[in-house]
Amino acid sequence: MQSTGSSGINAEYGVCTSLEVNNKQIEMAHTGQDVCIKVENIGTGEAPKLYGRHFDENDVIVSKITRDSIDTLKEYFRDDMTKENWKLIVELKKIFEIM
Repeated sequence: MQSTGSSGINAEYGVCTSLEVNNKQIEMAHTGQDVCIKVENIGTGEAPKLYGRHFDENDVIVSKITRDSIDTLKEYFRDDMTKENWKLIVELKKIFEIM
């Protein structure tokens, strides 16, 4: 996961390892849903990034995508994706400069 600002990508935080709603793990979250996201530094050796110190509610946090991850969405999750989801993918492609 990465934080983006008006000038682009600012920081990489780690890998989302779980999502929870009301202390129960879920597989998928939807737009507007309040969720707890667990982000871990896997194999980086860096100290964890802390809410309030490294980022806060004013930061935009996005998932880093690749051409392979977009192709996987198309192949296996097309029926789960909404028009809004695809619009977000188009915006992320611009941010990450994916053709």
